[in-house]
Amino acid sequence: MRSHRPLLPYGLLLVLMLPIGCSNRTVKITNPAEPLFSAQLFSALSAQVTNPYFPLPPGTAFTYTEETDEGVETIIVEVLETTRLVAGVLCVIVRDRVYLDGLLLEDTYDWYAQDRDGNVWYMGEEVVNYEYDDDGNVIGTDSEGSWETGLDVAGVGATARAGILMKATFVVGDSYGQEFYPGEAEDMGEIVALDVLVTLADGSTFRCLQTRDWNPLEAGSSEFKYYAMGLGFVAGEKEDGSDRAEYKGRFDVTDASLPDFAGASFSAPTQIDNPFLPWVPRNVRAFVDEADEEAEAVIVEVLPTTRVVLGVLCVQVRDRVYVDELLIEDTIDWYCQDDAGNVWYMGEEVVNYEYDEDGNLLGTDSGGSWEAGIDGAEAGIAMWANPILGRSYQQEYYEDEAEDMAVVVGTDLVVDLPCGVRFTGCRKILEWTPLEPDSLEYKYYAPGQGVIMEAPLDGSEPVQFLGHFFTGPASLPDIGAATFSNPSVLTNPWLSLTPGSVSRLRDRYGGLGSRRF
Repeated sequence: MRSHRPLLPYGLLLVLMLPIGCSNRTVKITNPAEPLFSAQLFSALSAQVTNPYFPLPPGTAFTYTEETDEGVETIIVEVLETTRLVAGVLCVIVRDRVYLDGLLLEDTYDWYAQDRDGNVWYMGEEVVNYEYDDDGNVIGTDSEGSWETGLDVAGVGATARAGILMKATFVVGDSYGQEFYPGEAEDMGEIVALDVLVTLADGSTFRCLQTRDWNPLEAGSSEFKYYAMGLGFVAGEKEDGSDRAEYKGRFDVTDASLPDFAGASFSAPTQIDNPFLPWVPRNVRAFVDEADEEAEAVIVEVLPTTRVVLGVLCVQVRDRVYVDELLIEDTIDWYCQDDAGNVWYMGEEVVNYEYDEDGNLLGTDSGGSWEAGIDGAEAGIAMWANPILGRSYQQEYYEDEAEDMAVVVGTDLVVDLPCGVRFTGCRKILEWTPLEPDSLEYKYYAPGQGVIMEAPLDGSEPVQFLGHFFTGPASLPDIGAATFSNPSVLTNPWLSLTPGSVSRLRDRYGGLGSRRF
């Protein structure tokens, strides 16, 4: 993650060096001096950043959220597969985007390089900050905070100098400059601790290197950051505990995330009995979300019909979304299950509905539709039989139309729905798409049920499972097997009806209505 970073004189302080994982050994040494920047410090492999506490594998997107006074920010840090030459050094490019309430606040390209000793240098950044009016319209941008080693991009009368973002060796108390461009970018860093146990809100734990970052240009900017070996940044917060940012998951956006459909076999593809995504014909599932005073209902129906996609017979699932009783999306999805128990997502036929303010239909479109094997679209995995925690995968792929990705982040969990129902043995999956980078959400799946809740990470209300039922002749009770000795007397305590009585019923919006029985 990016933050503005400074260069100050380095002292010769007496500090403690604590080997990672060993808190009972101390060695007195002096504060090591940082090398002066020079292109000669770097090899031809400088864009390959492999420092264990700040690895930058190309084609990887790291996702975070940060709780601020304005709301929950979504932060997407993507290591691009492109490079840039800065001050004679080849650098990897990292794109860092910050969103709030669906609006892009900041879009930054950072440049990093690793020297022969393993130090990660911060070589500059190209920043675009966005300003909006109350209606969410862009009213201006600026490039405040931009800098590049060896240049004076803002015309301040001095050239910027590279700093070290992550050292190869760590000494408690060691301070170092992360960037220096007078009056524009002057962030500093300091090693605080070498082996700190960090627990995130989702319950995951990491043993971390702890640093303190601050900017002399910004009062109150001091913050703690925590880096886990093999992963990098996992958490950060102001010294007072506010504005906490946390790691959510990472996604491999290269072709490696595409499942191997050609290697799968399908002997009974329409028998979808994966316990975490069972698709039983004529089963209907209902979900509800009443956020922002707009009641959203989702009806998911497993149809008795099938369709052949990419040579495989698939189950058809109809998914309808209603907002305030208006149908806004009607989709037919196609699924099949391979012999290993993995459920594949083969495509969807979408109809989106648009209405005016009075609820009159204006038009429809098929945005989001795709079919595996057509126009480069690829099948994806809807549910693994045996998932690997932390490994991302493509759920669907049709370039620029459907690129949903997922990563399993929890198994065997207990999930309590807002309505009070509890499920055990659940899976927790983080979903994200590069097409809508700020759209992060958790989905929870219960064995024997399938999805039970969708929880957006932006703080909005979750969509929760209400129940399921079956349609068709098989769902009809056998009236022929019933006996009736006094059928006109209705004494069932849950439906006791007296001829001529009037009952007052409260509808979903709180209004009262009358019904005569």
